This record gives sequence, structure tokens and C-alpha cells, in this order.
Amino acid sequence: MLEPMKRTRLYEGIVKQLKDLITQGVLKPGDKLPTERELAETLNVSRTAVREALRALEIMGFIYGRPGEGTFVREITIDSIIEPFASIILKERSHILDLLHVRSLLEVETARLAALHATEEDLKAIEEGITIMEEEIQSGNIGLRGDDTFHLAIATASQNQVLLKIMNLIGDMLSSSREATLKIPNQPLKTVRDHREIFEAIKAGDENLAAHYMREHLEKAKQNILMVENITPENKAEV
Repeated sequence: MLEPMKRTRLYEGIVKQLKDLITQGVLKPGDKLPTERELAETLNVSRTAVREALRALEIMGFIYGRPGEGTFVREITIDSIIEPFASIILKERSHILDLLHVRSLLEVETARLAALHATEEDLKAIEEGITIMEEEIQSGNIGLRGDDTFHLAIATASQNQVLLKIMNLIGDMLSSSREATLKIPNQPLKTVRDHREIFEAIKAGDENLAAHYMREHLEKAKQNILMVENITPENKAEV
């Protein structure tokens, strides 16, 4: 269980002890934590250090507070770990470049996995995304819904739930930037052509070609987003 803390790095030590107890199942979802005073006495630290550690654990998605009742262990899910960081990342536009790098790394892998694992139903869903985008463009729209559908269908076809959750989160965080790029003249039609190449490679089960086309597509998308957001590696720190 909990052990008295050494005088160095109190905040990090408290976080580690409580997080270990939660991940190891000693503290279970719904369990109520001791009060700040009780934790401070048990750990031989100040209540301020305990308060800082609890705040960090809440941001990380491990615990939550109920006004007037106390602090409780949250059920650990993919969403509870990933989503708390979204609001933090979105506060800084300079993180857009980092998000684009992460998106590229992950989506290239989802395309590769989709080529290996996509079912007939998955292939229909991916192609449906292309069809929706084409219909949107013909109606005078930019095709954002079809674009979303296409990338989500590929993530689903990867059969990797963690990748799917992360891609959904990153897609949400970049949605306004992606919408702006699709407003660039002729960009929606270029995107459809890219999507068609990616789809055909996935359908053929060619993992390397699918990854290659996705990498090229995302590099072009990244450059467009950086252009509309006026962000470059050189001025990133100034954003």
C-alpha cells in the first residue's frame, strides 16, 4: 500500500504511488480515496503536495472528484487516458505541427494494417467515404464529411481500437484546419484522387503501396494545413 514519501520530488512520487495502485488493481474503479489530510499523514508530506498530485492524476484521467463527497478512482479506458490531453493541446496552436507529425505516423500505419485486415464490409465503408466526398463536391460543398468518413473507415479497418481512438481524437483537434485546406481551390478533387489511390492499394491488399500513398497524401495535407495556419518549423515557437 502507500508508503511514507522521501523529501525529494514529493509531487512525482505521490503520483507514481497512487497511479501504480490504480493500474495494479489495488485501488479499483469507484473506490474512494482517503482525504487530503489522511493522505498527507500516511505519506508524511504536506497537503499542498497531495493536492498537486491529485490534480495531476485527475488531468491524466485516473481519478475524479465529486463535490462534497470526495475523490474517486475512475474506470481506466482508452478515452479516459487520451481525452484529458486534448483540451491542453488545443490551447497552443504551436502544437498543430506536432499533431500533424503524429497523424502522419499513425495514419500510414492504419493504411498498412487496413490493407492486411480489411473485410469486405470495411472496403465498402472506405469506398463509401470517397463516394460521399464526390457527391458533396458535385453539390458545391468541400467534401469534409466524406473526407472524415474515408479516414475513419480506414482506421476502423485496421482492426486496432487504440489507433482508432487516437485517430478520432487527432481528427477532432485538426478539424478546423482540415476544413480550411479543403477550401483551397481544386483541393477537394485532388483529395478524392489521393483517396482513390489509397483505396485501390488497400483493396489489393498491398500494404506497402497503401502506406506509400497514405504518406504522400498526408504530406500534401500537412503542407496545406501549415500554409492556411501560417505555421512553419521556423516560426512554430512564435505562434
